[in-house]
Amino acid sequence: MGCIFIFILLFLKITKLIVPNFPYLVAKASYEYYEEQKKMQAFHIDTKAGSFTNVVHKKNNKQATYVLIIGESTNKNHLGIYDYYRPTTPNLKKRKEELLIYKDVISSHAYTIGSLQEALTLNNFKEKDESSLVQLMNQAGFKTFWFSNQRPIGPFESLVTKISRASSVYKYTNSAMAGSSTPYDEVLLPYLDEALKDPAPKKFIILHILGTHLKYKDRFPESFKKFTEKPKTKFNSALAISRRNDYDNAVLYNDYIIEQVIAKVEKKKESSYVFYFADHGEEMYEVRDFAGHLDENPTKGMFEIPFILWRSEKFIENSKLTLDTNRAYVLDDFIHSLSDLSQIDFKERRLDKSIFSKNFKPKERVIGNGINFDTFDWETNEE
Repeated sequence: MGCIFIFILLFLKITKLIVPNFPYLVAKASYEYYEEQKKMQAFHIDTKAGSFTNVVHKKNNKQATYVLIIGESTNKNHLGIYDYYRPTTPNLKKRKEELLIYKDVISSHAYTIGSLQEALTLNNFKEKDESSLVQLMNQAGFKTFWFSNQRPIGPFESLVTKISRASSVYKYTNSAMAGSSTPYDEVLLPYLDEALKDPAPKKFIILHILGTHLKYKDRFPESFKKFTEKPKTKFNSALAISRRNDYDNAVLYNDYIIEQVIAKVEKKKESSYVFYFADHGEEMYEVRDFAGHLDENPTKGMFEIPFILWRSEKFIENSKLTLDTNRAYVLDDFIHSLSDLSQIDFKERRLDKSIFSKNFKPKERVIGNGINFDTFDWETNEE
């Protein structure tokens, strides 16, 4: 029986029927969660301090507020500010001159846990002594906050959940079971307000939003249902049309959330930034009759993400960065970029991995299951 099961899996993988095969995806997800449980026992990423050495925040400002918005399942090619044909980002467009809009940033995986456990840690769990971005900010003297509208996976909490628990304050607003209705991302805004009022002089706030995650129609209020006409797509089924419209409406609401965050931080009139990226992209009936994301048999849009930075005037005055929005970058080096942006130095920091450094060196962008993003033939799905 075991041989038959292995043969079936090999057949599905070779023929690429593995993509829509639900039993395989369930088995794969179960295996990944099992592996995560083993990882969590070995790493102390939920403690306040990590293993970073000689951590120093070099900024002279006594007051600093840094906000990171982690989006979800958002393909940059559906944002108006990235030249999408629909006006899905009217608020960001109004602020375009204030923003750094990076054009060639990709995620390392096409699923949340795979992408974020690499983006938010120093060694991508390849070393025994792992440490996270939250722990770095703690060691740099920041009060850290993590507010999430993502469900924390119940008793099988993910590595991302454990990373969040190193924060001084953390709150999860979504306890809905899969398939149930969930809160809109605006539920996080009151928590942001409270964090901004906190007397701590230096604050680092993470907002982990649901963004444009399936079910897309549940990601936005009725008042954001703007796009209802037939979209530009070669797939004309009723499901393809409705999902694509719902996705674009979710992007429109996502734009509203980002604007609300920037506006609130801007009012503080101090050295601050708001950084937004998505954990991964999404296939949305561009090249395949499919909506979603997965590392097996991927499409380009599953990895192409928005990567946008807003900075206050005081922050700009007191920082020296190399700003090239055309740099090709992959998210697994994010901790080096954010620390460089925040002027946080530590012994393990690598400026050649920072998108903001004059010392930045492009690297092979290997994604998912070992694909080179830049040499892969996305037309034929072959190297």
